[in-house]
Amino acid sequence: MKYGVLYNAFNLNLGDDIQAYAASRFLPAVDYLIDRETINTFKSKDNEPVAVIMNAWYMWEKWHWPPSKCIIPHMVSIHYADHNLANQWEGSPLQYEALEGLGGDYFRTYQPIGCRDYFTMEQLQKRGIEAYFSGCVTLTLPQMPKKQLEKEYICVVDCDVRVSQKIQEDLQDSGIEIKYVTHKRKERDPDRSWEERKKDVEELLTLYRNAKCVIANRLHCALPCLAQGTPVFLVKVKTDDIRFSPYYDFLHWTTVKDFLKGNYDFNFLNPPENKPDYKEVREKLIESCTDFVNRMEKITGSIEEVNRFTYTDAEIYEWQYNLMDLTLHKWLYMMRERDEERKETQIQNKNKQAALKKDLKDVEKELKDVEKELADAKKQMKKVDEQRIRLEKENKHLQTIVNSKTVRWARKIRKLIKG
Repeated sequence: MKYGVLYNAFNLNLGDDIQAYAASRFLPAVDYLIDRETINTFKSKDNEPVAVIMNAWYMWEKWHWPPSKCIIPHMVSIHYADHNLANQWEGSPLQYEALEGLGGDYFRTYQPIGCRDYFTMEQLQKRGIEAYFSGCVTLTLPQMPKKQLEKEYICVVDCDVRVSQKIQEDLQDSGIEIKYVTHKRKERDPDRSWEERKKDVEELLTLYRNAKCVIANRLHCALPCLAQGTPVFLVKVKTDDIRFSPYYDFLHWTTVKDFLKGNYDFNFLNPPENKPDYKEVREKLIESCTDFVNRMEKITGSIEEVNRFTYTDAEIYEWQYNLMDLTLHKWLYMMRERDEERKETQIQNKNKQAALKKDLKDVEKELKDVEKELADAKKQMKKVDEQRIRLEKENKHLQTIVNSKTVRWARKIRKLIKG
């Protein structure tokens, strides 16, 4: 039996490689890298069977379901949802069509299906597929070596910038180094080898393993930290992401809003130990994946003998073609609707611009009227000032006369008195 690891060749998120690495730890060898986005077209050498732990997020191009018949799957840590519901940017307009008909039958062939979140489990169960919560395979990661450190540090991983700023302010005199980490690669590199991907993951996990604590926003940072035994604190902007639904109970966590207000109970200088709630899920996953590999090692038959999915290639191709055709139709109508919305928005903006131009002309006219009134008022004020100045002069002159007469009369009165 040969063994394969699911990965996403073009993804920028290092979390995908962490998941692939976690699955690879159970395998005696990594004979094939299988891109989850082209999982239906995967071909092994001489059509040999390839055992694969199917932990992954399914999938941007949902018409690539079901997987190639070369793959003998272990269906654990499955996540399936449409992009909007997962709070992710827009992808395929398909939602759950791949779970119907032949696509759903593939799941039924290999049920029970281990799901890494409750939502996926419920969606499968609604369609008559036996499913259970298995947890995420990243919970099974082995602990990296401990190192002798010259200086303690904490990791802040892809957190809201306000969270990072507050942590920096709170720890500025603590002597603790803050390492800002991201799981986002700078560029897509589909040709990156498995050894290079593996090296990146091991370096990152070693960084987390030796941190005093980790403040995280990403699921595939928080769960690996649980596995590493490193105190981890999850700080989320939103709490309605269905991928996190089972894991809040496993983690110390808060929202960004509460964090900025100081409404949280986590001491970065003396971090609490992680909750033990995840350990039972971890042990069951380790047992499940180990049993799968042990069973696969005993299989020696051809792909026709070991593959349990009975649909013919022609039936699969037709179903995938129809799913792709549906996708194209949905995209077409979606683009038409958007074009209509765009045109309507353009009309509305044009009307708003016309109204604004009219309002601007009215304002300009009012401004001219005000300027004229102001000019008239200035002229009137000038006349008033001139009149005030004239009156002041006349008043001063009269005062001089009055003062002069007053002096003369005062002299006459003094003479009369003396006389």
